[in-house]
Amino acid sequence: MDLYHLKTFFFLAKVKNFTKAASLLFVTQSAVSHAIKKLEASVDTPLLLRKGKTIVLTDAGLTLFASCERIFYEIERADQDIAKFKREAKVRIRIGSTVEFGTSILVKHIKGFLDAHPDIRLDFFFSHHLETPLVEDEVDLIIDCKEHLLPNLAKIYLFQEQYITIAAPAFVREHTIRSVEDLERINILSSDKHLKWWQNFIMAIPEEKRCCLKNVIQINHIRGIINGAVSGLGIGFVPKYTVLGELAENILIDPFPHIKPGADHFNIFIKQDKLTFQRNKALVDYLSLLKPSEFGVD
Repeated sequence: MDLYHLKTFFFLAKVKNFTKAASLLFVTQSAVSHAIKKLEASVDTPLLLRKGKTIVLTDAGLTLFASCERIFYEIERADQDIAKFKREAKVRIRIGSTVEFGTSILVKHIKGFLDAHPDIRLDFFFSHHLETPLVEDEVDLIIDCKEHLLPNLAKIYLFQEQYITIAAPAFVREHTIRSVEDLERINILSSDKHLKWWQNFIMAIPEEKRCCLKNVIQINHIRGIINGAVSGLGIGFVPKYTVLGELAENILIDPFPHIKPGADHFNIFIKQDKLTFQRNKALVDYLSLLKPSEFGVD
């Protein structure tokens, strides 16, 4: 089996799309098709089936893909080991994270790791959709509050994310907000119209009061919700770490401090094979040892 053909198959099997595989490999789509045909001819068995614009691996394809994962991770490890003998060698880690955590917290606390590991460079990928980049090896690890139940995936707990309701003090006084029932007559700032964003709060109040949240203004970004609350558009609901400065300066307050919304758990997710890489393990260890108080969370 030709190594180039195997690499082409490996990329195609991960993304399950000829066009995307060609883009990742910097070749034409016909070159991908040709490599797959050559590989199937060399093993004398079909490796994949086309279904519309996507592909499905055959049993033989699944077996070969598992072997390819081991082969190419070992090649990546060998490349890393050899890099130690090069002058000013740098290895690279691609880290994925949710947008607000990445931009507000991660980039502020990563310098210590880079100072301790001058041979490592980091690339950051901030998104609310992290599973596909992880599966397709576009990132080496992700930090996410969503659960990912993929096979051969390691999960390392980081911290518990607390949520808080927020409003400008003048807004609370103007609308005489004292109880949950008062939410019925004010604007609710949410990233979605159906209040999925508010579920941790909704589940923390009595069931008969959950219908109070009616007047929804959709703002599909946490920073937009925060700025909307500051300007008096309504009451928002955000991770507490995102508004520590505004709370300290009394720009925002919590209208319902007696209500304790449910919390989300932030975890590191990384493929088991990639966790054996020294550079990745060093980053995971560093992030795991950061104290939650340094993030401004519990």
